[in-house]
Amino acid sequence: MFKEEVIKLLEKETRLKREELINLIEIPPNPQLGDFAFPCFILSKKEKKAPNQIAEHFAKQIKPTKEIESIKATGPYLNFFINKKMAAEKILKINSNYGKSSLGKKHKVVIDFSAPNIGKPMHIGHIRSTILGDSLMRIYNFLNYDPIGINYLGDTGLHIGKLIVAYELWLDKQALKKDPVGELLRLYVKFCAEEKSKVEEGADADEEFTNNEWTDRAKDKLKLLELGDKKTHKIWEEIEKASGKGFDKVYDLLNVNFSETTGQSKFSQKGKDIVMIALEKGIARREADGAVYVQVDKTNPDSKKYILRSNQTASYITQDLGAAVERYKKYKFDKMIYVTDFRQSGHFSALFTILKTLGYDFTSKMNHLGFGTVKFGNEIIASRTGNIILLEDVLNKTVEKAKEEIKKRKTKGNPTKVGVGAVKYIILKNEPIKDVQFSWESALSFEGNTGPYLQYSYARASSIIKKAKNKNFNKGKVKLENLDNFEVALIKKISDFPEIVIQAGDKMNPALIANYSHELCQSFNEFYHNCPVLSDKDKMQEALRLRLVDSFRTTLQNALNLLGIETMEEM
Repeated sequence: MFKEEVIKLLEKETRLKREELINLIEIPPNPQLGDFAFPCFILSKKEKKAPNQIAEHFAKQIKPTKEIESIKATGPYLNFFINKKMAAEKILKINSNYGKSSLGKKHKVVIDFSAPNIGKPMHIGHIRSTILGDSLMRIYNFLNYDPIGINYLGDTGLHIGKLIVAYELWLDKQALKKDPVGELLRLYVKFCAEEKSKVEEGADADEEFTNNEWTDRAKDKLKLLELGDKKTHKIWEEIEKASGKGFDKVYDLLNVNFSETTGQSKFSQKGKDIVMIALEKGIARREADGAVYVQVDKTNPDSKKYILRSNQTASYITQDLGAAVERYKKYKFDKMIYVTDFRQSGHFSALFTILKTLGYDFTSKMNHLGFGTVKFGNEIIASRTGNIILLEDVLNKTVEKAKEEIKKRKTKGNPTKVGVGAVKYIILKNEPIKDVQFSWESALSFEGNTGPYLQYSYARASSIIKKAKNKNFNKGKVKLENLDNFEVALIKKISDFPEIVIQAGDKMNPALIANYSHELCQSFNEFYHNCPVLSDKDKMQEALRLRLVDSFRTTLQNALNLLGIETMEEM
């Protein structure tokens, strides 16, 4: 709100772009110095003047507005003082739509996220894609885009061939009925043991073009599946159905939904058609064994990206080529985001390069949001495999620990909301590309930069409003003169919310909202400890502070909703 006004004033005079100014504008350490500050060092070389001279020049040139009362130079900084009365008036009138905007104009944003492999359980490696993608869906919807979330299931590939072989050889029907996820994992692990491979994420991709007895059997099953063999297809359907039950349990617990759930296999033929076009245009070449590749970097002979296997079955990139083209045909998206592990950046770089070389203009609208890993340190969670940390186990254990924490603190609260919120927050408060160090102790703490701290702050504010339920504070007069510094700080922090949401959408970064939420709660708790809200002495001041508490609740609830975190009235 007010920061945006400062940016507009500076854009005109400094000729810096809005994106640059967003990162340059600071909050002075002392409110007496101003509400926002612009460091003039960055212009010193360009203007060939000392920073303090530049600040003095701008202080004379830039005229105050309704929102910005005064502008002063202090050394090398240009300081802006907001109209605090206007700020208070605006903040005290906000409603449940606060922070929303028409910025997106219903432009379509397609987000490919979560994307587990059928036949395998969702493990801790799926948590960031699932939670990040869901948060982005919420953010873009809030900004009036038309977000389309796609769960692009790994329903084909070598791991499916392996499972079909194992299914035919070793299936325990009773175990499949009782625990479908566990039985499918047992089959997969047993197959991998037979081919002397390790069970780890990404192993399949490394085996795409290798040959051994067991891998070749898996490839044969995969080919039968692509050719429509009825027996093989029936087994595949049973594997898909069993996996879906396990996925749904996790998604229900996380409260994550998708616009569309589809599988890679749906795009095999379209991908093959594109491969043929690439061959016709000379963009792709065929090896002696029949495999088709594209040399992504023409200056590097080692930059071959295989887009069709030697036995003419589709590989992952074959299907990704087909899916990209079909998605644009179906949605005419304005932006497409793949939310995956950063280690797949090479894959998506090759995908985008191949599509661009083939002449698809929409390639410029495609983005890969890579993220780091989740590390558990020395903590070990019991699982049925010993070497895979299952996502459902993590969530259930977190809920149990939340229940213990609530009981120990003798407080109220929904353990599921606290536990799931804690997991989501510890994931989302980190920049996507950074690794996350997970521990239950830090995630479930009611102090510091944690989900429970934010939820507790909301509950504290709700308790204040509940105590004032018989007081008609929304209609009474309020005192806006001589605002306390803690009141001003909270008003300013609340006023930052709409701009933070826009930045989070621009940068595909929910961490901006997560950490803003923590700063907002810190500001509220400082206000709460220093400014008594309920008072029988000064009714106008009481009405002001109650409205401010209510505005805080609205802002925090909206912010947490964008992170997929539920609030509670009591904790």
